[in-house]
Amino acid sequence: MRKAFSMLMAISVMVTMTAISALVFTMSAKIVKSTATQYQKEQSILLAKSYTELAILAVSGNDSTTGSCVESINGDVGNVIIGQTNEGDVDSGMGYRVSLDISYIGNNLSCTPERILNENPIVTKNSDGRDISPNIIVDVYVRYRDINEHLTTGVSHWITYHKRTIQKL
Repeated sequence: MRKAFSMLMAISVMVTMTAISALVFTMSAKIVKSTATQYQKEQSILLAKSYTELAILAVSGNDSTTGSCVESINGDVGNVIIGQTNEGDVDSGMGYRVSLDISYIGNNLSCTPERILNENPIVTKNSDGRDISPNIIVDVYVRYRDINEHLTTGVSHWITYHKRTIQKL
């Protein structure tokens, strides 16, 4: 009787430990997946902010009244693969694809017509006689693939983070 009780107790302890181990593995996999997803989203937010600042610098370095308007900036930002000399492929979930569109609100601009949002010369000069600088609307689209989904299924859809900024030059 005593040996049978010990055997049943050992089996029940092993079943309980197996159930707890399965629960721990499931929870840790979910935590790793959510951490990777959160990391990718935070990286896309930081890239959008950086590309917005790049757009402001690029536009402020050009004279939009002479026709040298910066209207778009595109780029791929890949993650570095350790042990290799090249960067990761954006299409396989190893980086980010950034596209930036700039629209102008201002007077006397010679940019592409579909990039000028206001052509009416309401006020063209300040009180001291200087031209009023234009405003810009910067739309940044950061696209990336979910690395977790790509690793498990081999194909993943694009996730897009969009940021719109209005900036006076």
